[in-house]
Amino acid sequence: MRSLSLAHAAALLSVSLFANHPPSAVAVNLNACSLKLLLQQNTTQSVTNTTEPPSKLSVTYEQCLAECGAGTGGVNLQSFSQNFGAWFLPWISLMFQIPFGAERPLDDVVSFLITMGSPALAAYSLQITHLNKCWITAEFLDVNYPNSKLIPTALAAFHHIPIKIEYEPPFLHSLIALAKNDDYWSRLAAANKTRRWSIPLVMSFVLAIFSLMLTVADSITTRAGDSGYGIAAIWTFLIPLVIGWLHIGCEPEPSHLRNSLAAANRNAWVATENRDQPAEMTNPLPIEFAEAADVHPARSDELKPVPLFNYSRAFVTPMTAEVVLRLIKNAAANAKQTLPVGNPVGAGARGWVRGTEGEILAENRVGTTDEVVRYCTVVSQRRKWNSGFTTPLEIQSPETTITTNTLPEYGLITPTPSRWTPGIWKRVAIASILSLGLQWGTTGAAMFINYIAPPPGLGCRAFSFLLYGVAGTLSFFFLLMSSILAHISRPLPGQVPTYPWSRTIQHAGAMICRKLGKCVAIASGIGILLVCFFQVMGLFDNCYCNSTTLDNGSGLVVFLGLDFVLDAKTVGLQVGGLAVAFATATVFGTSMYMGLPVRR
Repeated sequence: MRSLSLAHAAALLSVSLFANHPPSAVAVNLNACSLKLLLQQNTTQSVTNTTEPPSKLSVTYEQCLAECGAGTGGVNLQSFSQNFGAWFLPWISLMFQIPFGAERPLDDVVSFLITMGSPALAAYSLQITHLNKCWITAEFLDVNYPNSKLIPTALAAFHHIPIKIEYEPPFLHSLIALAKNDDYWSRLAAANKTRRWSIPLVMSFVLAIFSLMLTVADSITTRAGDSGYGIAAIWTFLIPLVIGWLHIGCEPEPSHLRNSLAAANRNAWVATENRDQPAEMTNPLPIEFAEAADVHPARSDELKPVPLFNYSRAFVTPMTAEVVLRLIKNAAANAKQTLPVGNPVGAGARGWVRGTEGEILAENRVGTTDEVVRYCTVVSQRRKWNSGFTTPLEIQSPETTITTNTLPEYGLITPTPSRWTPGIWKRVAIASILSLGLQWGTTGAAMFINYIAPPPGLGCRAFSFLLYGVAGTLSFFFLLMSSILAHISRPLPGQVPTYPWSRTIQHAGAMICRKLGKCVAIASGIGILLVCFFQVMGLFDNCYCNSTTLDNGSGLVVFLGLDFVLDAKTVGLQVGGLAVAFATATVFGTSMYMGLPVRR
């Protein structure tokens, strides 16, 4: 194996990234040039009668450069139209089936480029949303309290939008305990409608896949040398992304969840000192859409209600859900003891109004501010010898309930969320592994397809895909680190809002990683679009790319053209590489249907 000089490596890098020739070079017709060289080598045989394909010419890179020039092959409109329509256009149409849903068109453009530049990040946002949704649903399965089926649906939807929680009592407590807030959760859960399968979407998906299958079948038959198997493999990651977001759900149109949350807040009630007359919530609201003033610049991606940016809300969404879970579990434990919200402890305790089949009636869910807060923070237990009195239950888990020693001050109690919810790092690890597997399963297949194609080795096409995979992975790690640092620096309720030097470093690190990650992803997205577009245009068809690889150096020139035919073994390996890309996409898509919690 021969190594290339630094000059050759630099030349390969520039050609792979930009597929351009020097300004002084002009486009050349390599097919005509190959016939000219063939005539020189076969002086005893007429060119028109020869049966030797142009690729069999024993022409070195230097000879090709001297005879044909340093430019790229001229664009063949027939070849371009065939390759573009068969290998490139179906994926472009499928790309626009991925939900973006930004409130500003520019954010949609940025999301498009980042998705193209870092499939690992796009897949991670999808997978972590799915895993967090499964965790939230599973945690609420054993909770028997009104709205316990609606609340996890609403909380899972908050993964798609930036929200601000009011942890100070009695706002969240009132949402859970008061029967008058049932309408709030009903409206919010009903508003969680998502984009579903539709006839236009199905037809677009089917046509893209059907077109690709016909193209592959035709290329196997003709064994054309300039095929687009690598392009098809590199874009295969789109299939599980489109299906995955349809399975999980996302906003059907921009600002849908924002407007739905605002409408639900107009039907929210808070407990007052008058037990039977709760007041409408005005300010503050328990759950509302976060604005720029509510979020530090280090966490600015949390403000983008686009599925791609769900990676930035991977830690805060389950953190919020855990607080609501604690409160409703306490309320459910008290209800299990047949204790009403109103004054459950003391000589004047109200009686429990029994319903049918364990139903918790609305009459048991009214109370004053103090009673509502206590009901969601303290689990009590009736004395067996006197059903009219209750005593505080011994606390086993400080995270779940409040100890009796703090009861005189329970009006100041704030449910403090855990920064790292149970199982969050396991979910992040699983999502990261699956996402990187999708990125490199498709990118690696594209590299392999072009690696075995003539000239075999890490040439212009294979090297371009390698750079794309490295850039997408690097961008993913930058943005993942950004979300971790931003969450570490997040002040929890009850903490003094100061910014020591450590938090300042965390903020700076989060912002630097976010900007680097986005820049790399955008550059990678633009680069892969240009590489695919230039490949179908034939701009890689030049003396350098047709003879030189990074690992094998410069060899004989392979004249790829309309008349070039690959051997059956190479075509079989290329089809196998495309099959690996589809298998990787299938494994990732199947994972979206595994590990789902048991339905009620």
